[in-house]
Amino acid sequence: MTSPTDGLYLRQAGIGRGFRTLVLGAVGAFFLIPILASARYSVLGNHHHLTLSAYRSLFEDPNFRSSLELSLQVAIATVLLTGLLVIPTSIWVSVRIPKLRALLDVLSIVPLGVPSVVVVLGILGAYHGILNLILTSPFILAPIYVVLALPYSYRTFDTAVRSLDINTLVEAAQSLGASWSRTLVGVLLPNLRAGMIGALILAGAYALGEFVVASLLSFNTFPVYIVQIGLTAAAEAVAVSLVALLVAFVPLSLVAIVGGGRTKRRGVLATG
Repeated sequence: MTSPTDGLYLRQAGIGRGFRTLVLGAVGAFFLIPILASARYSVLGNHHHLTLSAYRSLFEDPNFRSSLELSLQVAIATVLLTGLLVIPTSIWVSVRIPKLRALLDVLSIVPLGVPSVVVVLGILGAYHGILNLILTSPFILAPIYVVLALPYSYRTFDTAVRSLDINTLVEAAQSLGASWSRTLVGVLLPNLRAGMIGALILAGAYALGEFVVASLLSFNTFPVYIVQIGLTAAAEAVAVSLVALLVAFVPLSLVAIVGGGRTKRRGVLATG
């Protein structure tokens, strides 16, 4: 027999589920409706009949492929640099020099207050006449993006580090004779996989979508190409925007799903 308290709890739970469904539906519609409208316009345009001419002309444009390849290469370089610099630094400071955590927290949000134009002017002033070869290489964008993405990548990974009793894990591993490299690769990184994947995804997404720095340094990345084609062809601009959305969403989603699945399986094995 159900008591009045149980009935009240069930009604509150039902209201809570209904409210969550309503909010998630509204958020989903907020994101999906513009995407669906853009997709419709890209295949109809002003002709009001189904046509793939926008996509056909897009894929026949040699600048489309070259700009996409350049953005993907820069994004991969950004992800690798973020993994090599941000992740070990955060772990090392947390284990060896915890007093520097506050300083790193402040430094990691500095890029939010520095306009991209100022960053570019500083780089041009610092390297002008010294290493012009660096400025002519598009891979100069990768270290810039690592710095500009710090407020997102570092904070994401540092949150995962703070949620883990990292000092106990390090002490336990070293008491068993593990070296620092073995402790990092075999003990810490598997437990920080979710935070690491999140940080790398944010860094890669930032590199794929950044426009100002690439434009000021005269590199024809994919976002720059989108803006340029949008000045002359509306349907093609919408089509290339949808392609950019897929380019950014599909690989990053696969990485998140694979990493999340491994983390879940690891947790099941640990609890089993």
